[in-house]
Amino acid sequence: MFEQAASASAGGEGLRERLRAALRQPLRRDPPARVAAVTEDTDLRILGGHWFETPHGPGYRIVSRYDVGFVHGTVPLYEALRAPLDTLAALARTTPPADIEALRFIDTETTGLAGAGAMVFLAGVARFEGSALVLSQYLLPGPEYEGGLLGGLADELAQAGGLVSYNGRSFDAPMLEARYVLQRMRPPSRSAPHVDLLHVSRRVFAEDLPSHRLVDVETRVLGFERGDDCPSREVPERYFLFQRTGDPSYILPVLRHNAWDVLSLVALLGRLGAIAAGEGEPLQRARAAEHAGDQATAAATYESAAEGAPRAIRRRALERAARAYARAGRPVDAVRCWLALAHEPPGRFLRPWVEAAKLFERKLGDLESALQCTEAAQRLLAAGLARPGRPGSGTSPGELAAREARLRARLNRW
Repeated sequence: MFEQAASASAGGEGLRERLRAALRQPLRRDPPARVAAVTEDTDLRILGGHWFETPHGPGYRIVSRYDVGFVHGTVPLYEALRAPLDTLAALARTTPPADIEALRFIDTETTGLAGAGAMVFLAGVARFEGSALVLSQYLLPGPEYEGGLLGGLADELAQAGGLVSYNGRSFDAPMLEARYVLQRMRPPSRSAPHVDLLHVSRRVFAEDLPSHRLVDVETRVLGFERGDDCPSREVPERYFLFQRTGDPSYILPVLRHNAWDVLSLVALLGRLGAIAAGEGEPLQRARAAEHAGDQATAAATYESAAEGAPRAIRRRALERAARAYARAGRPVDAVRCWLALAHEPPGRFLRPWVEAAKLFERKLGDLESALQCTEAAQRLLAAGLARPGRPGSGTSPGELAAREARLRARLNRW
């Protein structure tokens, strides 16, 4: 009886296998066993990492160490150690971090740009530890290990006194927070200062760079050429190949790409810190001081940068100097810069005369000089040497005539 039952069972099993083969359906397999704590997965040993345990499951981490004398492009990593964090925080519009060793430099790689299905499969986090920079890269061997990646990353960021990223406030941080929420895990604290170097770069380098993509900043600011790099567009594809084949060699170029991103964050913080401390190109130093709120230093540096500069740069520098002097409460210096700009060849600009007139009238109480500036602007219009501005600009014919009439009336009352 038992033999018949076993035979029938075997026959049924064989029939199911034949049906699956006919329909080309794969056989069901047992779910993959979770890797135990600190158990080395031989398939991943080529990556040089190790497994670790968290309350949310196992994770995989690769740790690299760089001496602070390591030079990334043309910038040694120790430059970041002396960066003025308060000034850089002001440039990034965030609160100052406690100290450099409390900072975490972070960059992530994802399976896509948006949507609930997009996952963070690699997170690189670096921190200074004594005379070394320690880079930890948290890798997602498979979707079932996301709890381990997020748990390990949360432990890494728990003691962070601040974050440094490049476009992280708009991309990395929201993406990670979404993944924590979907995994029903508590995201790392959002109260830590976040120095997003994309915004600092835009303010300091402004029109100096054709693009503020990190690879362009690396080339022009850090002197770093990536060479045999994995392009960003290939990163998700390489991860999916790694997933499908189990071959870690597909992910090695992505690990290097991510490590370069993080090292560039450290080097760029050092370079921007040097500029904020008063080193480098005058215009960059002036922009750094201006956006950090030090208007007096910015104005003096802009004015200095205008000396001997090409005409277009000189004009921009004089205008920025005049505006910064005005914000610093130094109208006499602001007027000097506006008048210097007004006399710049070919001497056909209305705006400097109007701005000087405003300062003479409102800040210095010199109505006669204000009237003379207004008349100079009107002469340019009458001679056809300057283009009138639109109504509301302060340089339209009607506005100039109204300013002249008001000034004459005030002078006559005296």
